[in-house]
Amino acid sequence: MPKPRNWYAMQAKTDSERTIAELRIYDEIGFWGVTAGAFVSALNAIADTADEVLVSVNSIGGDVFDAFAIYNALRRFSGRVTTRVDGVAASAASLVVMAGDRIVMPENAQLMIHNPWTITAGEASDLRRIADMMDNARDGIMAAYRNKSGQDEAELIRMMDEETWLTALEAQALGMCDVIEAPVRLAASARSVEVIAKYRRTPEDLRAQLQDAPAAEPPVLTDPAAEPPSASQTTVDPPSPTNTPAPADPEPAASLVAHVLASCRAAQIGHLGESVLLSCGLLDRAGADARIAQAREIAGLCVAAKAADRAAELVSSGLSVEQARARLFDTVIDRSGQQINNKQPTGPAAPEVPLAASVYAARGQARARQGRYSA
Repeated sequence: MPKPRNWYAMQAKTDSERTIAELRIYDEIGFWGVTAGAFVSALNAIADTADEVLVSVNSIGGDVFDAFAIYNALRRFSGRVTTRVDGVAASAASLVVMAGDRIVMPENAQLMIHNPWTITAGEASDLRRIADMMDNARDGIMAAYRNKSGQDEAELIRMMDEETWLTALEAQALGMCDVIEAPVRLAASARSVEVIAKYRRTPEDLRAQLQDAPAAEPPVLTDPAAEPPSASQTTVDPPSPTNTPAPADPEPAASLVAHVLASCRAAQIGHLGESVLLSCGLLDRAGADARIAQAREIAGLCVAAKAADRAAELVSSGLSVEQARARLFDTVIDRSGQQINNKQPTGPAAPEVPLAASVYAARGQARARQGRYSA
């Protein structure tokens, strides 16, 4: 069981009547470092009081599904989100950075994007399914890069295939950085240096900086008793300990992935397993099960609308059942070529009905012609 880590600091800073809360990710992303569940809990804790959140990142990456969950949580945050690369944001960490409405990078910081990778085992069918899941994960990551930068999909695929490292200036030119700050002294843990050295195209100047860099330390919360907060900054202290039991350790992402894939097969929507993984966030088993239930309903709607091939797209997009129903309704209408409106039809006027007097007159004329008419 991993020991608890003080990996984030929550500081509420008052700036022109705005409250800015800061969260820091100074570790790998996933069960062995910063989990999505812990990050989202911290974000929820400041959501009601903060107008803006600043997420400072110095991470070599980690579990892509945890990164997706963090990215989606930040995109749902009601206020402004600023992400800042305090040193390196590589692999899955670069996905988290893309959640920022504004991205800040010091001049000597680095951003790295590449294709997701994994280690797996199993039969041929298992490996094919994992390969499909990895392709879907890459598409989701690429969509985040494209939404932020506006770059062409083909160019982003090329950059991911080649493992591309970007300086702040290069990232800004591509639309992946908004503000460049003065250079900072980089800090990294021994493991971070080791992992970065194993990447295929790590810049030599970054290797040199990290070899001489001090170990990265998680931020320490300000002690209000030792240092009273100034008028421009207050520290949000964690709540006083109570007798409530400690929360259970989050379930490993690998275990949740296996559960989702098995549950989808049991629900006869095995082909939607990867789509569920991309949209549920993998925060916990309950959330995953809820998304599986929604995916099953969406699949049924697609079959009824004769658009079964759209199920994976709708589930991957994170749409609710009602949102998917609305999309499918539009599809059916477009396919039929009909338009629905509330206007009365403007067809030809109804035929005139002959008057009774005209009918009797016509009959009299007919009898006269036949010699049966008498005055």
